[in-house]
Amino acid sequence: MYTDTAVGRVAHQKSKLNEENVNDALRLAEYILEKKEELHTYQDDFHYFHISMRELEQTLLTLNHADSLESRATTHLENQDLELLNNLYCLWETNLENRFVDFLKQGVVKHYLDYPLYARFERLIHREVSLLQGLNPKRLLFIGSGPMPITALCLKNRLGTQIDCLERNLDAVNESKAVMKLLGCENEINILHGEGEFIDASNYDVVLVALLAKPKHLILSSIRDSADKNVKIICRTSEGARTVFYEPTLDNAIPDGLKSVAHEKAGIDDTISSYLLEKVL
Repeated sequence: MYTDTAVGRVAHQKSKLNEENVNDALRLAEYILEKKEELHTYQDDFHYFHISMRELEQTLLTLNHADSLESRATTHLENQDLELLNNLYCLWETNLENRFVDFLKQGVVKHYLDYPLYARFERLIHREVSLLQGLNPKRLLFIGSGPMPITALCLKNRLGTQIDCLERNLDAVNESKAVMKLLGCENEINILHGEGEFIDASNYDVVLVALLAKPKHLILSSIRDSADKNVKIICRTSEGARTVFYEPTLDNAIPDGLKSVAHEKAGIDDTISSYLLEKVL
């Protein structure tokens, strides 16, 4: 189903970037730029695109320098290089989701547990639920759910609460609705078509903002203006080497009237960190 040979390929070939011969951040930056060109070449061929992206992930997410070498390597990249890498990662993740939805429709897979990045999202949701410190929300809004709302499915499994997903792309909305019906979750996870910067969040006690949901400042401003004073906002971001995959949520994206009160960092083999935001009372 997925030709994911990247792990074996990286493990068995003599890589110029294994821990014995990585001498400095510049060499790693050069490797990232080489992978960028490779990914750009393969972006219309999912088989090789997938292998190449998983190789880049494994190199950046499993070395033992997560807060030093890899982070310094990104300082050698131009903004346009990072922007292209972010766009390529978004394309890869969207294609991965769409392919999985197709497999669900065809009966090739039966459960969201079969999603290739399920374990990664399960770890992410575990960290994000811990930010709530025991709060069991009555209703939760997830902004930017995409075609395969794996976040919502993991949240439902952990919290058992009513979840609304807001997605601006109509095709992704239709795919998500099909997924919910196939999985029998249409009464627990509601898929809405709309834009986060115009959302009325007054009915939610927890709002989760996806990393790819943009524009962040306007979305967070809309939540600030419409939500209850006690609302908990989980806003995803990327840090260090993870900015190769996702554009980070910078401090200037958080509007006046909101403050960060807690933070969960991405672990080994994870790509996303999370902030807990609250209203300034």
